Amino acid sequence: MAKDGTARGGSRIGAGKKKKPLADKIVEGKLSDCTVLSTPADLENSEMPPPKDYLLGIQKDGNNFYAEQIYTETWQWLKAHGCESFVAKQLIENYAQVSARHIQSEENLSRFGMIGRHPTTGEPMASPYVKISLEYMKQASQLWYQIFQIVKENCSTGYDGANPQNDLMESLLRRVK
Repeated sequence: MAKDGTARGGSRIGAGKKKKPLADKIVEGKLSDCTVLSTPADLENSEMPPPKDYLLGIQKDGNNFYAEQIYTETWQWLKAHGCESFVAKQLIENYAQVSARHIQSEENLSRFGMIGRHPTTGEPMASPYVKISLEYMKQASQLWYQIFQIVKENCSTGYDGANPQNDLMESLLRRVK
């Protein structure tokens, strides 16, 4: 409570002790303080839900849209770790769409170059695909971290080295104690 009587402040995002992954708790024998989420029997051998139609279309320029492939690979990776029922289908679809858009903008950067012409003055300027690519890359990374956090917290078989986008800096920081 602030001096003027208003309720401001509070806990900050990312503050406090970091959660330990479920696999680490199992190894340490501290299952009493964690809830192991079990997968319902009917979902264990479930088939991949079909992706939405907007992930399947061919692009205006005639190229393929890679969202369906990314969706399938992500779902198979989740299934391999037994976490496909913990991650919302919409989160996987969003990740697939944003990643495919990032690939598409990178292809356009390769095709048209990093420098374009200003439409009115004709002067050189940075290609708009540079900014578009960076924005999609940022969104894709944020969505991937959400998916991987769910896997890390719910995967009972261990996840070290399981991240296809494994970060070297994270592994270095884990070694320092």
